[in-house]
Amino acid sequence: MRAPVVLLLLSLCVGAPTRAHAEAVAVRRLALLVGVNDGGPERVRLRYADTDARAFSQVLSELGGVLPQDRVLLTDVDRAGVLSGFERMRKLAEGARASGARRVEVLLYYSGHSDDEGLLLKGERLDYGELRRALEGLPADVRIAVLDSCASGAFARRKGGVARPAFLVDSGIQVKGHAILTSSSADEASQESDRLGGSFFTHHLVSGLRGAADVTHDGRVSLTEAYQFAFHETLARTERTQGGAQHPNYDIELAGTGDLVMTDLRATTAGLILTEPLEGRLYVRDAVGTLVVEVQKASGRATELGLAPGAYRARRELGGSVSETAFTLKEGMRTPLSPGDFLGVGSEATVMRGGGRAPAQALSPEGRMRLAVNLSLIPSVSTNAIRAGNGPVENRLAVGVLNGGTALG
Repeated sequence: MRAPVVLLLLSLCVGAPTRAHAEAVAVRRLALLVGVNDGGPERVRLRYADTDARAFSQVLSELGGVLPQDRVLLTDVDRAGVLSGFERMRKLAEGARASGARRVEVLLYYSGHSDDEGLLLKGERLDYGELRRALEGLPADVRIAVLDSCASGAFARRKGGVARPAFLVDSGIQVKGHAILTSSSADEASQESDRLGGSFFTHHLVSGLRGAADVTHDGRVSLTEAYQFAFHETLARTERTQGGAQHPNYDIELAGTGDLVMTDLRATTAGLILTEPLEGRLYVRDAVGTLVVEVQKASGRATELGLAPGAYRARRELGGSVSETAFTLKEGMRTPLSPGDFLGVGSEATVMRGGGRAPAQALSPEGRMRLAVNLSLIPSVSTNAIRAGNGPVENRLAVGVLNGGTALG
């Protein structure tokens, strides 16, 4: 079964590019990211655990303040490989201390198989107790663990600590301890989706970290915001799946106050602004078709998403209609996206065996039915009237017989 995602929050304070160089050096953020599809001969091979790990690595690199040399990405590894990764992290943390870093923060991400006893790696088990000891053995001030796997909630079971508010605004605040996020409770399955091209939990967590979870609209996503967004979206999207509803879990034991900032949307050189009037569920894909962000946008307030420069496509679902648009994010610019940028699209023209409803007709952004040609004998007898009744219609060509005339739209 998929192993739950565990985030070990190391008092992550994401710094904006304009902050002093001395402060950037004072805080070092390290990340160990593991994605393993193979849980052993008795487990169904996963398809997207490695993809999940890469997606999480990318958002940490772009918005989470983790430098390339401070990331260890492992895919298709066994138990020994994971423990070797912890050893590499230990050396990185010791090196950061030796170089004068005032704070060291560590984040562990795992996507793969697990059960209520530990991670399942190519038929081998890494017990949760050993995993916890490996995490606690890293010389860091704060540790964040994210486990996206089945029964991962067992790793987040409380050890008698006291959960405190997860807030850290000033990197000078001495917050110490750990935070653990898991994709499911101790007795639930964690699921992945072909439609998403990854797991439900990681997909929504990454979407949240890219700005969908920024409910305060301050340009930063805190641990609390990211968890709440991932919890509600994962639960809503899995309630009707064959695997059943997933309930992400958490265990936060931190000493101190402040807001644990996971990502800073100002850290990227490009961005997408979902304008105030735009509403609906939006799916944003990159140039190769990978789904990078999914968000339910409400009208009345703008939302910023942190994305890398490049070409993208967005799909919008609202009130049963579907529309799409293509756009390019440029270096150093924030690109706005408005309702008028979208063009209505129809469903693929197919024939359902055994009957079924006809495919939906394409609509314009204003909600008018799109018909390429209108043929009319008299104004009240036309293809527009037959197809749309009294509803509004948009044509490219209109030909009248008795009223005489041809018009191009």
